[in-house]
Amino acid sequence: MKKSLHLLLIICLTILIGACNQGSKQTEQTEQTETGDQPKVVKKRREDGTLSSFNPLDKKGYVHGVKVNFYEDGVTVHSKITYEHGRKHGAAIWFFKSGKIYEHTTYYQNRKNGVTKRYYETGELYEETTFDTGKELPGKKKYDKEGNLISK
Repeated sequence: MKKSLHLLLIICLTILIGACNQGSKQTEQTEQTETGDQPKVVKKRREDGTLSSFNPLDKKGYVHGVKVNFYEDGVTVHSKITYEHGRKHGAAIWFFKSGKIYEHTTYYQNRKNGVTKRYYETGELYEETTFDTGKELPGKKKYDKEGNLISK
C-alpha cells in the first residue's frame, strides 16, 4: 500500500512540475561572427521558434551592447537596453506593441540615473521622474494628454 501511495505521489509531482514549465521553455541558438573584434551574438527563441531576444556578448559571456527583446510575435521590438559587461549602462527604451515609445531612461552601473520619461501610447508625455543612481528623487511630474501638468 505504501509503495503504491509513493508511486502515485511521484507521478502527481512529475505532472505538476511539467505543467508549471509548459509555455516558458526557450531554446537558445548561438551565432558567432567570424570577423575579428565583432562580438558573439546569442539569439534566444521561444519554444514555438519566435525570437525572444538578441544579445551581443563580450569575451567573458556578459551582455555587452544593445540587447533587443521582442514581443511574443518575435518581430515587434519590446525593448532596447544598453549593457556594459553584463550591467545596464546607458540608454534603455521600452516600446508599446504599436512601436511607439513607452519609456525612455538611462542607466548608470545597473541603476536608473537621470530623467525617465514615460509616454501615452498616442505619443504625448505622460510622466517625468528623476533618479540619482537608482533612487527616485522628489518632483515626479505627470501630464494629461494635452500636455498640462496634473501632479507634481
